[in-house]
Formats: sequence, C-alpha cells, structure tokens
Amino acid sequence: MEEEYTNRDVRPRVKKRRRGNTGITVFALAASFILGLVVGMVIIHVKSSKEIAQVQEELATVIEEQSHINVTNVYVPERDIAAGKIGLNSYKKENFRIDNGFMAYFDDNGEKISHLGCDLSYHNTRVDFDELKAAGCEFVMLRCGYRGYSEGGLVKDEKFDEFATEAQRAGINIGVYFFTQAVTPEEAVDEAEFTLDLIKDYDISYPVAFDTEYIDDEKARTNTEEITDELRTEICTAFCERIREEGYYPMIYASENWLRRSLNVEALKQYEFWAPQYLDENDFLYDFTIWQYTDSGNIPGVEGDVDLDISMVDYAAFVPQMREAFLTGGKIQEVTPDGKLKITTEQE
Repeated sequence: MEEEYTNRDVRPRVKKRRRGNTGITVFALAASFILGLVVGMVIIHVKSSKEIAQVQEELATVIEEQSHINVTNVYVPERDIAAGKIGLNSYKKENFRIDNGFMAYFDDNGEKISHLGCDLSYHNTRVDFDELKAAGCEFVMLRCGYRGYSEGGLVKDEKFDEFATEAQRAGINIGVYFFTQAVTPEEAVDEAEFTLDLIKDYDISYPVAFDTEYIDDEKARTNTEEITDELRTEICTAFCERIREEGYYPMIYASENWLRRSLNVEALKQYEFWAPQYLDENDFLYDFTIWQYTDSGNIPGVEGDVDLDISMVDYAAFVPQMREAFLTGGKIQEVTPDGKLKITTEQE
C-alpha cells in the first residue's frame, strides 16, 4: 500500500511540471529519442560485430585451408583457331623464310617469333649440346621410346637418358615423343605409362608427343591388325589424356595425309599438331604449332643429317609453370602479356 500511495503521489507532480515548462518537455522527448537511437545503434553494432567476427572466422578458415596452394601466373599465347572445329593453317606463307641458315617465321612487323629446334634419337650418333645451343637451337624433341613392329615390346631409346641429361645441362628446352605401334587404346595407355616413367626425372618444358604414322612394312603389327579410323583416333586420345593427367602437355605428330585419311581429325581438335612437311613453302592443311621442315638438315653440334623444326609457340614460357602447379596441387592464373589476369582455372 505504501508503494501505491507513493506512485499516485508522484504522478500529479510530474504533470504539473510538464504544464509549467514546455522547454523541459521538449528536451525530455529529444533526450528519449536520442537515447533510443543510441541504444538501437548499439544493438545494430553488436549484431554487426558478431556477423563481422563470423565472416572473419570463416575467412581465416578459408585462408588456412588454401594456404598450401601455389598460385602460378602463366601467359599462354593466343592463336587464331576457329571454335568448334579443327583449325586450319592460318600462317602466312610469305612470313616463313630462311634466317641465318635456318627456317624461321616472322610477324608482319618483321620480328622473328618462331623458335629453332631439332628432334633426336639413337640414329644421331654424336651430339654436342653446347655447340647445338651456341648454334641457336632452343629446344630438342627427344625420342624417349618406341613399340616394336612385330613383337610389340616397349623399348627405351638407347640415347634418351644421355641426350636428356646433356640437353638439360646445356640449358636447352626438352620435349619428347613416343613412336607408337599400339593397336588398342589400352596399349596406348601402356605406352603413355612407359613414357611417363622415362621422363619423370627430367625437366620437360616442351610437349610430350604421340608419333603416329604409316609404317612401310607389311609385317608391322599396325598393318596386320584391322584398325579403323575411329579406333586409331581413340588410341591417340588414350595416350594424350594419360599424359595430360600427369600435368604434361600432349601433342600429336602426324602427316597431313595420315590425319586426313587415317584419323578422325575433328575428334582430335583439343590437341596441337607437330607437322612433318619437307617443302620450301608450308601449305600444311591443318593448324600446327611445330613444323618439322626437313629430315636432312645440318646444324653445328649434330653429326650428319638431322630433323630440324621450328615451334610457333614458346612452350617453355608456360609448360614448366603448368607442371609445377600440378605437382604442388596449386592453381594456374592465365594472364595477358602485360601480366593482367585473364582466366583462372583450378587444377583438378
């Protein structure tokens, strides 16, 4: 009862004050509004702080989870290839010309944009890689192995380790090729596994090529077996995809006639071609990135005739980075020539 009386006693006095002092009433209302606003802001701040803390915690988790990933910036040169179909040769014939004794390709401003190389196997009995580099050779395509014509055994090229070791020491970029006689996709995978084992200890900065061609021997296993164009195409794909799975850059070596008459070339449009064509003018039908322009060339450092090549793409500028990203479980950021990010693709 005492409390009730006190409350009733207070209310009349408050009303009197409101009637007697309008300024104080306005002040009280304003103070109440400001107090409410402050309280509201504090509540919002507390809520926002919790949300921010939660976001920061989630971000820290992501950073911790991704901290092991190696990000590699890679510039991959663009080439004019029509999407959805096999590319055709778009190089200008007049831009191919001999430069210091070797074939080269120049852009419209007269700048040389091709790279000189040669391919080697045990047939090349003596090679001095220091002389070869001094002569301007930027890359070598080494035969790492082959499958036998008749028995079908897998054989390592007897010069491969010597050549790969010496090329690496001399600072010449290395690519490899395997000469196939596979008659099934399963055999092509075996050839790829064999190749992968041979190259694992070397720095491969150019493509790993699948050498598919006609063998002028009636007893060769690829001539005694019935192989359709579709099956031969599946064989090429099986090899290339196994190579790609290990972070290397697959390629197909094949003549224009072989591509047109013995393969489903449209099904191979995801791969780049190494084109053998021994003519002064290159009129190879399909798009290619390496041209084997002679099988009887001469270059200091190699005794006797040698296959000479030019690459239209500087593979060494990006293949090693792709391989490194693959080995570290990282991701590749493809960039433009000025270093700006173009495409980001995560390695699987």
